[in-house]
Amino acid sequence: MKKLFYLFLLVTLLLSACGKNTAPKEVAVDKNTSVEDIVGAIVKNKFTVEEKNGIVSVSIQDTDVNKGMKSQMLKDSTKIFAELSKLQSVKTPAINWYAPLTEPSGDKTMTELLNIYFSEEDFRKVDWSNYAQLDIESIATHYHQSASIGH
Repeated sequence: MKKLFYLFLLVTLLLSACGKNTAPKEVAVDKNTSVEDIVGAIVKNKFTVEEKNGIVSVSIQDTDVNKGMKSQMLKDSTKIFAELSKLQSVKTPAINWYAPLTEPSGDKTMTELLNIYFSEEDFRKVDWSNYAQLDIESIATHYHQSASIGH
C-alpha cells in the first residue's frame, strides 16, 4: 500500500511538472526597465513597440493560434498594461494582437484580432495592483475584437 501511495505521488508530480504554465510571469520593473523588457517577459511571440511622448503602441504577432487564444491574449494584455502602469513615461498605451487567418484563396495573412487602447486619464485611474481580477474588455477606453475570435 505504501508503494502504491508513493507511485501515485510520483505520477502526480510528473504530470504537474509537464503541464503548461499559463500564469503570467512577474516582471521586475525599475527605472531601467523598457517597454520591450516588459512585453518580452510576458509574451513569447514576435512583437514591435513604438514609443513617442508617452504614447506606447505594442503590436504582437501571434503565430501559435489555437482554441482559447482570446482568453490568453486578454490575460497577457492585462498583465502588460499593469506592468506598463509602473513606468512613469507611459501615458497612453495600446496593444494590437495579430494572427494569421487563412483566406478563401488559401493565403495566410496577418489579421488584427484585438485592439485595446487606454487614454491617459483612464489608464491612471485603474487600480492595476490586482490586475488578474480586471475585465479589460469593459475598462479599456477603446476595445475592439475581430468577429473571427468569437464573443
